[in-house]
Amino acid sequence: MSAVTGDPRSAGREAFSAGRWERAYELLSALDVAQPLPPDELELLSEAACWTRRYDEMLDLLERAEAGYERDGDQRGAARMALTLTREHYQRNHDAVMGAWLARAATLLEGQPDCHETGLLLWMKVRGLLFLANDVAGALEHARELVEFARRLGDPDLEALGLLDQGHALITAGRVREGSLLLDQATALAMTGATELSTTGTVYCATTFACRNIGDWQRASEWTSESLRWCDRHSVSGFPGLCRLHRAEIIRMRGSLPEAERDAHDACAELQAWAPRWAGWAYHELGEIRRRRGDLAGARTAFGQALEVGFDPQPGLALLRLDEADPASALAAINRRLDDRDAFTHESRGLLLPAQVTIAIAARDLDVARAALAELDEAAAQCDATAIQASASVARGALALAEGRPAAAIGPLRAGWRGWSDLGARFDAAGIRALLAQAYADTGDKAAARLELEGAQATFAELGAPLEQQRVQRLLAGLAPGVRGVQTLMFTDIVDSTRLVELLGDQSWDSLLSWHDRTVRECFLAHGGREVKHEGDGFFIAFPDPRSALDCAIGLQRRLDEHRHQHGFAPQVRIGVHAAEATQRGGDLFGQGVHVAARVAAAGSAGQILVTATTMASAGESYPASEPRALALKGVAQPADIVEVAWR
Repeated sequence: MSAVTGDPRSAGREAFSAGRWERAYELLSALDVAQPLPPDELELLSEAACWTRRYDEMLDLLERAEAGYERDGDQRGAARMALTLTREHYQRNHDAVMGAWLARAATLLEGQPDCHETGLLLWMKVRGLLFLANDVAGALEHARELVEFARRLGDPDLEALGLLDQGHALITAGRVREGSLLLDQATALAMTGATELSTTGTVYCATTFACRNIGDWQRASEWTSESLRWCDRHSVSGFPGLCRLHRAEIIRMRGSLPEAERDAHDACAELQAWAPRWAGWAYHELGEIRRRRGDLAGARTAFGQALEVGFDPQPGLALLRLDEADPASALAAINRRLDDRDAFTHESRGLLLPAQVTIAIAARDLDVARAALAELDEAAAQCDATAIQASASVARGALALAEGRPAAAIGPLRAGWRGWSDLGARFDAAGIRALLAQAYADTGDKAAARLELEGAQATFAELGAPLEQQRVQRLLAGLAPGVRGVQTLMFTDIVDSTRLVELLGDQSWDSLLSWHDRTVRECFLAHGGREVKHEGDGFFIAFPDPRSALDCAIGLQRRLDEHRHQHGFAPQVRIGVHAAEATQRGGDLFGQGVHVAARVAAAGSAGQILVTATTMASAGESYPASEPRALALKGVAQPADIVEVAWR
């Protein structure tokens, strides 16, 4: 008879060794119910509970194992459990409990000879100096001490952890090349299989994190792929959440935004359950993906959730404020983050500085932009990463453009575009093409400008970034300023939105608004509409002809109605349509016809489509509508004849 069928204890240990975590948990927990397990088996059961996402139970098992080891006189075993509990409570933001377990471990190890556990205690000291006390010099000194200690002891786990944090400390101190080499050494050691699962996962995630922070997306991508392969091999569920987060970042960078959002959303849920201290990074990533998808309300919600867990979601939140046409607030937010002295901010300055340049230019504070560019150039000189080199080039070109030197902007912008294109970062590369178009236009080369904008528009359309697509459309329209012609103008807004905010609360309202904005954009893009403005819950859209506008309006109301019947609720929207001459200037539309269209929409009620009679007549007879009625419009001298489209 095999051990698996004859001996549950042996079968449980065998399942544990094979990485069959659910089976190991079932067998060992059944034994524990029958008779409490000894501490060494409680330690195994706690790890199986971790990899099967039973986190609260894992903490209970670790506490029982600590007490059991201490009861048996095994102070090293008890200290090992206390140190594991220190780390787990740190990840949960339980700083007081963390400190108590750390002190307990130190007491247990008093008088003990050099061993794995005393090395772990030293590693905890390194982590505290680097990430809590922001003492980079002290962390670097003790990390070097830990590496020497580990090599003397022949302990690959301690050596990998020491190399890892030594690398982080050097990067934080600005010695990026030296630090990166040490990170590679730590990860290579972990790849040999000589380290425990938790050590290997820590090294993979921290190395990827550092590569991301310094803008080395190529290395981040390679280590992310390697870590996911490792996770699959050992059935450890993406080292809960962290590997999934890094995968979302890489996918987002390459432009697969829907897939990236799914991964980021899952990472948020996993990290909230396992390590809330790191969940803020996942919420930031989720917000950044949504921002790129044009889902500003959804981005605002995600960034708000990051703030709730104590994480300042920059640069995403500052860039969102810029998207919302508030450059002063955006600049204040990014400046505050860069003024922070914490190790995370220092290590990730290469990600923050390009955003500061962009925002400062938008806020017309060119002195701040110049200072940020100077620091970004210094960071680029310390790092061979393509992304940071490209970011510095783009920032240099954007600043030259803002200073009125478009000819000087073209070379750096082209260099930056090539760098991001080489990385496969299609969203970023398309944004640079829009800047290049401005430089070409300002030097008089309208044909080159149009070529860049058309390419950027096609990319944003393919990636599903409607807000960026609309921005490029406005720039294309701006290549022929002052052009006057007939367009069909549509205004939409949610009826009684103030009351809805009060009823739903801010978070639910943001989610609803996000869905509404996405739905409206899908409808008008499908019918050839161009977003002129979007303010609050209202849209101003231009169409080439009345039929396109009416088809869009009817399609939107029917889609909302269908959602209402299937899901119980959808916001009530009113729509106004009017065809008139308007002056197109810089992507915006001006003229009396714009005012008429806006007033027609404002006169509507929930679920109505109101159209001027002249517009309806030019659309043909295929649209059922009410009889015309005269309507006095505020600010318009003559009443307008209005009909209501019967869309149901």
